[in-house]
Amino acid sequence: MARWLHHVAMKNIMMFKNVFVLGGTTEARKIISFVRNYGIQVTVSVATTYGEELLEEEKDVQVLQQRLDESGFEALFKKQQYDLVIDATHPYAKEATQNCKKACEKLEMPYKRIVREEVEHRILSFSSVEEIISYLENTQGNILLTTGSKDLQAYTKLTHFKERIYIRMLPMAKSIDEQLERGYLMSHLICMQGPFSLELNKAMLNQIQARYMVTKDSGTVGGMEEKVEAARQLGVTLLCLRRPDEEGGMNLQQFYKWFEEVKHG
Repeated sequence: MARWLHHVAMKNIMMFKNVFVLGGTTEARKIISFVRNYGIQVTVSVATTYGEELLEEEKDVQVLQQRLDESGFEALFKKQQYDLVIDATHPYAKEATQNCKKACEKLEMPYKRIVREEVEHRILSFSSVEEIISYLENTQGNILLTTGSKDLQAYTKLTHFKERIYIRMLPMAKSIDEQLERGYLMSHLICMQGPFSLELNKAMLNQIQARYMVTKDSGTVGGMEEKVEAARQLGVTLLCLRRPDEEGGMNLQQFYKWFEEVKHG
């Protein structure tokens, strides 16, 4: 580990020419635009076709739509020899972050993790999806799920899930088909891309007469503050899946400052 950190520190003074960005998040798109202003070649890796579509307007950027394990990252990095790897995945994409970081450590490749600042709020907090389901089992009333499609199979264990659960999710045909196969009702799928304004959150909660809203702490950039305020104003109980334990990183502004310091020596 010490050897890798020393190698990274030495490479930081080099001129970046070829940068790899992991993630299709808002932060990733901002970083891509930022580094391209320096004339740097950028390759970005996203996990879904939807993430690839969001990057279509970015010219002269190579987009890889794939999910890589540690060996996959290692093979890619050996082949391309990027000057810098920037991990700008979602705060809950723990497996992707671990695989990418381990590959960088093994190859002694410079790595930077971009993290979102958490939002201060007073809500019910849970460490797992199972804990949330257990809590909801002892309640009544409609539920708005805003956690994405990854854990939706687990929520089918909830009694009367078809009647109670409404899902806000990305408009991806494959994911929609998966939810219908799991038994969710088409009329309970709200397919839109966020983040969402305070008024739109309130409108959705009112429309479905929700008593509960389930979310992840997506931070300010992910619209968390608007969710919290909408729930507060309407008296809706907000349930939040806590972030997995995450090693340190830097937020966007810290990254910009670090990058410019390195570039200008």
